[in-house]
Amino acid sequence: MNYTSIQKKKKRAKAINTGLILFSCLLAVVFAFPLYWLLRGAFVSHTEILARPPVFFPESLNVDNFRLGLERIQFLRQLWNSVSIVVPYVIGTVLTTSFAGYAFAKLNFPLRGMWFVLVISTMMLPSAVTLLPQYSLYTSLGLAGKPALIIPAFFCAGGNAYFVFLLRQFFMTIPIELSEAAKIDGAGYFRIYSRIMLPLIRPAMIVVALFSFINCWNEFFYTMIYLKTEADYTLPMGLYIVNGMRIPNYEQVMALALVVTAPCLVFFLIGNKYFVEGITLTGIKG
Repeated sequence: MNYTSIQKKKKRAKAINTGLILFSCLLAVVFAFPLYWLLRGAFVSHTEILARPPVFFPESLNVDNFRLGLERIQFLRQLWNSVSIVVPYVIGTVLTTSFAGYAFAKLNFPLRGMWFVLVISTMMLPSAVTLLPQYSLYTSLGLAGKPALIIPAFFCAGGNAYFVFLLRQFFMTIPIELSEAAKIDGAGYFRIYSRIMLPLIRPAMIVVALFSFINCWNEFFYTMIYLKTEADYTLPMGLYIVNGMRIPNYEQVMALALVVTAPCLVFFLIGNKYFVEGITLTGIKG
């Protein structure tokens, strides 16, 4: 292979890399533009948000949109409702899915493979299929309303088969010799799980907690079914009420949407390092 052909290959590789970088930047702009439009809409005036052609850069930052938007809903009450539902859901999801993932990865019990396949197969079951019997059960137990979301949130949060699969894959990357050495020292299954396994799967646990938080915080369908009064509504429901008014002020809706979205963005930015690490390491061993 002569020098000329080597130079041509290097130039071709450089051109391909440059093209991929430019394409990635273009995709980043496309996906980030709705977030910028939300941020821009939260600070423009009512005249600017209705202007045609649209105003991409507001002349001044109108922070009154946040105050006026928050006054249109019971913000503190709905914030508490969201937190009181999200916290038990996240805790319940992390605990139950980690228990199940540890059992399927490290414990030997009859028909383990069959039970794992059954758990994974529930991912193909639409949530609407279980909605009617679930609502009938909670109603007959007198839990219709906010308790129907708070009380079962902790105990029933582990129904997400994807999280079980995610943690099981992570547990399988941990050498079995660690468990065997702990058994020789007299440690039981729960002690091995809590003292050895949990510290090693911290990235995956953060991924599960992050996904659980985002899913539950943005939940709209079940809150619309179970919550009947505005005092019990969560923040996404409050945003829906403002957006559904006959004469909506879109800049105030944008400001409220930014407030509702902010916790998800903050937690994602905080856990981004563990998010990438957890997603990457779950595919090492299957």
